[in-house]
Amino acid sequence: MGESRALKTIISEHKIVFLIIIILITGGSFGTFFIFDILSAQNPARIVLATTTSTYDSGLLDFLLPEFTQKTGIEVSVLSVGTGQALVYGENGDVDVILVHSRSREDAFVNDSDGQTPFGINRACVMYNDFIIVGHENNPAELLLNDNINIVMTKLKGSINAGNSTFYSRGDASGTYSKELSLWSYISVTPDVEWFEQPDKYTETGQGMAATLQMTFQDVNNQGYTLIDRGTWLSFNDTYTTLKVLAESVVGEDNLLNPYGVVPVNPDLHSHVKYSNVLRFVGFLTSDYGQNLINSYTKNGETLFHGAFGMCNSSHNCPTTEEEVSFWTSFQQEFD
Repeated sequence: MGESRALKTIISEHKIVFLIIIILITGGSFGTFFIFDILSAQNPARIVLATTTSTYDSGLLDFLLPEFTQKTGIEVSVLSVGTGQALVYGENGDVDVILVHSRSREDAFVNDSDGQTPFGINRACVMYNDFIIVGHENNPAELLLNDNINIVMTKLKGSINAGNSTFYSRGDASGTYSKELSLWSYISVTPDVEWFEQPDKYTETGQGMAATLQMTFQDVNNQGYTLIDRGTWLSFNDTYTTLKVLAESVVGEDNLLNPYGVVPVNPDLHSHVKYSNVLRFVGFLTSDYGQNLINSYTKNGETLFHGAFGMCNSSHNCPTTEEEVSFWTSFQQEFD
């Protein structure tokens, strides 16, 4: 066979692969979604999940999704982004389901009080972990693990203003950034105003959690701090050995607890979403089987997430309704 004919044969047999390579080179984010469209057409059972970088970086999905696929034959493609971007993808119908951690924005996503068709329906509380503040061993802000969150933020502010500390912020639309801003608000601080154009005091990375943690670790003066969810921290703490947990939830407070919700995109708004497959996916996550898998996922002997379906009210004051529990119970039966 001549070289020209051989090349044509290879392209013909692997045209999807070549198309994907071309799209990745030229298409940017549009190309990414076009690829998902191609793959979905190739496999109608495939669904697309937009989730947070913290969930993805923890490795939890690599643990859960093969179990789901094995039981159902449904494959899950994952887009790892901040909560804000995941919600945008859901609003646009670019994905079938979202898994995020910003309750106020999740509620807005499913809110139909203005008479408009909601972007998502039947949100379910899936799990929770907590936020912690990590920093270098020398701990210039002198944080103590039994400090309540107001004391922690006051100490950080004082140390930053004295030039002894730098706070590394996600500075994006993520759930982690939203939580950070709420913590500063407890002491009436707006970081963009307080430390405007002072990156030596307050640096907005504009990146995911893993990259922000790395920048904190690489702080040349060993005075960096950042807010991170415990799941991501436990996935990386062996790498960043000079960083330590310096602030966490104390008894009687739930300010640092971090609930995650899963929300199907509304098929009445975007008829192309694979709603029936999503129902099975959420049924899997909320079933006893799925919740036990979540609870069993550990790193270095520590649990990264805690299953919380039907228990959010009692575990961390995250409103759960009887309707939510009743709706999803019928989709859990194939997994229990």
